[in-house]
Formats: sequence, C-alpha cells, structure tokens
Amino acid sequence: MPARGHSVLAGLVVALVALLPGLLFCVTPAGAAAPDVIVYGDPTLRHALLDVGARFTARTGVPVHVFAAPPTLILAQLRHQVWNDVVVTQAPWMDRAEQAGVIEKGTRTGAWRNTLVLARAAGVTPANDTVAVTDPTPAASIDGLAVLAAQGGPAAHVQGVANTAEVAFLLDTGAAAQGLVYLTDVRADPELRVAGPVADTAYAPIVYAAAISTLTHSPNAHAFLDYLASPVATELLRADGLETVPAGATPPGMTP
Repeated sequence: MPARGHSVLAGLVVALVALLPGLLFCVTPAGAAAPDVIVYGDPTLRHALLDVGARFTARTGVPVHVFAAPPTLILAQLRHQVWNDVVVTQAPWMDRAEQAGVIEKGTRTGAWRNTLVLARAAGVTPANDTVAVTDPTPAASIDGLAVLAAQGGPAAHVQGVANTAEVAFLLDTGAAAQGLVYLTDVRADPELRVAGPVADTAYAPIVYAAAISTLTHSPNAHAFLDYLASPVATELLRADGLETVPAGATPPGMTP
C-alpha cells in the first residue's frame, strides 16, 4: 500500500477543486432570486443527480447545475455561505447540517440507499491481482481495509487511494484487478462491472437525504426537491444504483 500521506494529499486536492464551482456562484447578491437550481451532492451521486436534473430541465425548462464534493466539504461550504439550493448527502452529515442551522427546517426528505460492491473493468486485462480500496481520508467515506477485513480478510495485494473515483481509474487502466466502489460508481462508468457483492454487515448503511439550504436563491429549489421523490426520478435513481427506502422502512444493517 502506498504511503498514506500521498492519499491524504490527493484527497485534499480533490476537496479544494470541488470548492471552485460553488465559489463561482458567490457573486450573486444576497437575497437575489435566480431561476437555476444549484445542487450539491456526494461525488458518487453526481451521475445520478445529473440524470434527474436533465429530466427535470426537459420537463420544466429550469436549468439544474450539479456539483460534487465530499460531505465534509459540503458542510464547510454551507457554513461559509457558498450558494447551494439543494443538498444531497449521507444522512449522518445531513444531521450535522441540520444541527448547524444551514438547512431549512422541515425540508429534509427522502432516503436513498447505496451499496458497496467489488468491481472490475470489462475488456481490460489487469497487470496484477491488486484490489484497490479507499483510505480513510477527508475525501473518502469508506475505510476500504476495514470493509475487506469484515468480508473475511484483505487480499494479498491492496492499493490504497483517496476516493472511489481513483479506484475506478485504476480499474479502467488495468492497474488493479478489482476495486471496492459504490454501486453508483459502477452504474456511472460504462467500463465497470460488478465482480462480486459486499455483505451488508461489512459496512454501515449508506443512506442519503436531500434538503433545501438556507442559502438558496432559486424559486425552483422546492420544485426540484419534490421531483426527487417523483416516480420518474425514483426509476432514474434506481437505474443509477440508488434504492429508494420507503417511508418508515429501515434500510438493511440499520437498527429500527
């Protein structure tokens, strides 16, 4: 496994780059209305949110701009007044956002479950038998080694990286034979295939929620939030790897 410092540095670079798009929208005067909807979500959700945003735009004519950032950075942006209309992130981080007062009261909605899988690249001959996983850095929400251990022990050769996007890159280039990623990562990359499941007991449930930010400028933010729960959006999200958890249901691995 490479030096952990390299993964930490890479994670910080990813986090800083993710800040830039949001900062571009800070020029809007406070209180000014803008029809476009600005959506921030976890990096693995970007493809799914783009799909839903495109369908919403086709239906309403309202542009939707999707940006991705790790949950830690999304919360930091909200605290530093970076324009966000709709936030979609993991439930524990949404809890923190509510506690920080940066989410409009009563707007939290939805429960969408993601899963972890072992993936491989189709049509690629790996150069080795390496399994790529994420190190526990600010840019990653998965402790890859811990998940492998819970699965029954790590592989003989493990490569640690900053996030699942880097895992996917190693798979696509043949630098790793398998990698631990979200199902949403596989659905977003046409070259990736599921090589094997990961037991629900090997990691904490991964559930996302959506809400309106207190920094919203768009009069269409609530309409987009409602659209996320529509039958059309539910089917798009399912196709992209997210299971909608029915109201009142408990996701697998979570205590009622």
